[in-house]
Amino acid sequence: DQSKRAETDSDNTSRRGQIVSITHSPSVAAMAERHIVIQTQTVLSAKEDRQQVAVSEVDGADRRKELARMAAGDLAPEEAESFADALLRDGMLRSNGHSGY
Repeated sequence: DQSKRAETDSDNTSRRGQIVSITHSPSVAAMAERHIVIQTQTVLSAKEDRQQVAVSEVDGADRRKELARMAAGDLAPEEAESFADALLRDGMLRSNGHSGY
């Protein structure tokens, strides 16, 4: 599984330095110590359209909502939120040295 391989690689690398990872995978995002959301929006104007970028760090309830949004796909909102809770629990266990497998 790609996310398990990414976890092993990042665990090994993070012991030696800092890692910045860009992902659309909620399971990878849940393993991070910090979660930064980057959103782009097209701003329409009479002269030209341009891209506006917003960057924000999320934690606590906002992080849970973001992981649920990332995971949503075909899931009902309640299922996505339950999935996000499970990802956060698993990510916390792994960061505390428990394999989770």
